[in-house]
Amino acid sequence: MFKRQNRLPWGRLNGASSFSAPFFILKVKENNFGTNRFGIVVSKKIDKRAVVRNRIRRLLRGILLTLNSKMTPGHDMLFIVRRGISGSEGHQVDSLIKKVLREAKYIK
Repeated sequence: MFKRQNRLPWGRLNGASSFSAPFFILKVKENNFGTNRFGIVVSKKIDKRAVVRNRIRRLLRGILLTLNSKMTPGHDMLFIVRRGISGSEGHQVDSLIKKVLREAKYIK
């Protein structure tokens, strides 16, 4: 679980910029806190079983915790998961997240 300072509260991304990838949509908006805050949304459309949805959340959370020190601080990031991620491997998702964050210029 993210630390409290890194959790994104509900309804904070009005007017956010959006980046698309095969497994997720990333919405980013600057905040005035100097830390990155993250949110992960995994719908029941992905899989009806809570075990699978929680496994996806844990995978993304682990990747984001390792990348947080390399990111530029002061952003709110919401990851909206798409179908197809449950059949993929962790290193594929990791490389895709790094690629999208580099293209968006949020990794130092």
